Formats: sequence, C-alpha cells, structure tokens
Amino acid sequence: MKYVHDLASITLDRMQQQFLFEIAQPYITKGTWPTWDYVQEVHVRRDQDAEAILASLPYTGGYGVGSAFYAFTTRIGRLQPDETIGLTVAAALPLSELLPLLAEPFLRVLHHMIDIQSSVVPQPGALTQAVLTSQELAAALPGLSPSFVDQLPGLLDQEPGTRGVGNAGAVRGPDGWRRGVTSTVYKFKKATDLGEYVTTTCALVRKWHSEQIGPTEPFRENPTTPALAEEPDPMPYIGQGILEELQAAGADSPWKVDRLLGLLGELNSNHADRHPHACLALIRAVMDHVPSIFGQKSYAGITSSVRMGETDKKYLIALANYRFPGDDVMHRQASKATSRIDMSDVPPPSHVKALLDQVLAALKTRP
Repeated sequence: MKYVHDLASITLDRMQQQFLFEIAQPYITKGTWPTWDYVQEVHVRRDQDAEAILASLPYTGGYGVGSAFYAFTTRIGRLQPDETIGLTVAAALPLSELLPLLAEPFLRVLHHMIDIQSSVVPQPGALTQAVLTSQELAAALPGLSPSFVDQLPGLLDQEPGTRGVGNAGAVRGPDGWRRGVTSTVYKFKKATDLGEYVTTTCALVRKWHSEQIGPTEPFRENPTTPALAEEPDPMPYIGQGILEELQAAGADSPWKVDRLLGLLGELNSNHADRHPHACLALIRAVMDHVPSIFGQKSYAGITSSVRMGETDKKYLIALANYRFPGDDVMHRQASKATSRIDMSDVPPPSHVKALLDQVLAALKTRP
C-alpha cells in the first residue's frame, strides 16, 4: 500500500500524465478548461475509463461535505457531464508545459499578494486586508499575459491558500476585477519554487481537513482500481493505420520508406514519453526526408509546387512554421538561458498527418 501526503513527492505513470495532458490541452491552446463530457469522450475512443483514471490520482485531504482537499485536478469524485474540470498549479509538476503558462506566473502573483498584504498598516477595529486589482497587477507585473490576468480570479479560487472567502471574493466591473487578499498568503513566504509551493499547500490542507473532519488519512492507492499498466497505451501521435498504408505503398513503389517509417516510429515513442526536443528534431527530419518523393529539393517546393487541396496546403504551410522550434532544438548552442521548449511547441498531429497523406498519394502516382 502506497501512502502519499505531499503531491510534490510522487511520480505519476504515463496514463495518469496523459490524462492530465488531455485536460490541459484546451487551456494550452484556447485558454479554457474542458467539460467532463469532453474528457470522457476523448478517453472512451481509446477504450479507456476516464473515471477510473481520475479516481487513481492522489490527493491530500478529503472530498466529503466540509472537507478540504488538494489534487492535480480541480475536481475529484463523480462529475456530471456538463461540469468543468481543470488543473491546479500542482499539475505543472508532472506537466512541464504548464510551467510558463500557469505555475510561474501564479507564483509571481502570489508573492506580489504577499508584498501588498504586508504593506497594509493594521488598524484596531478594522480588517487588515489588501486589495488586488487587475489594473494594479498588470502595471506591477507587466510580463503577465492579459488572458492570464483576466482568468486569475478563478485560478486563485481553485488554490486552497488563495481562495477568496467573504470580503476576499472577486468583483468584476467595466475596468476589470478586484478582490481581497487574505493573511493566508503569509504561509507561502518561503515558497519560492513550485515544489515548495505544492508542499506548503498540501500541509495546509491536511491541517484544515484535520480541524474540520478529524485526523486525516493519508492517500492510499485504491486496491479496486484496475492496474493502469494493463490499460492500452494512449493514442499514438501517428496512428498505426497510416504507418501500414505507407508500408504497403512503399512496397509497390521504387521509393524506399524504411527510413521514413523508422523516423515515425521513434516520433511516436518520444511523443508518448513526452520528449519535446526529440519530437521536434524527428519532425524536422521527416520534413527534410520526403521532398524527393515529390520531385522537389526542399519542403518549400512541396508547398509551392505540388497540387493539393486548399485545406491540405494550409496544414503543410502551418507545419512549415514548426521548422523554427526544430532549428532551435538542433542548432542552439549551450548558454546560460533556461530552455523554454516543451510539449506545447510540438505541432498537432493533424499537420504531420496531412503531409503523410500527400506522401501516400505521391508514392502511388509518381514513378
């Protein structure tokens, strides 16, 4: 039996990470969290049980009435199809894609909240509470994106240590939003990185849960939950059907496809293991490998000279833009700057599939 008190001290398996990634995708691409119906539909098409995977994720505290809890997801237990499920700041530990989009800006805001709360002079008989406004925050931390600032009240309310209670709740107006800051933020003075923040939050939640419900039980793996290792692997980046079609087309063509299939196989493996640098390098290698099949010398020749549908051409042109992160991965020399490459920089599989569809057509028609 596995006991877990601190979410910062555990490692999720591949399926659990993929589950979190599917919830994160709409936020990464559109800035919104999905409904539970969407999450279930994505997984049922893979013959996976989203409810069982959600139940397998660890959390601290409890989710009964009056309980406090903290998890990688904003919701635990049974959900209705139209309910929204998001990820907490803790999810950036297993999902590095969320570090620049969620965790790092949140920590900057958190310490700004500590600073402004500390600046309030206590008055006898008055509530000692700073006020955080969207306008003041944007001016104080100009690096924050407008969309992050706009959605910040909801994020703060999902985190136990910054949840708005009573006068701390957010109020929106024509010029933005305003909300109170509670003294709970002082608990995070030493939480200068994500791991320390998650550890501190888990400790607070256990304390609150114990005060509300009684001594808290540590998380235990549910022995009735099916072993995740026995579940099928997540949907591959490039489906098996396309790979088989390429192999069959190559067998009837003078063009050899063994290297192409090898590159795509390695791409699938590295995408499943969430290695963004390898994925970008392999996609770049595929783009450089296939032009001769079309009678072209470069990828640009494919998009400019090969006849195809307008939608397919748009996909291929969009894929060309991913040469830049591919160049970054392969040619940037070591420096003192932190790398920002993550899985969100990898192109959607639809872009690569569109290229492979054109390769299939060329293999079947070009001598």
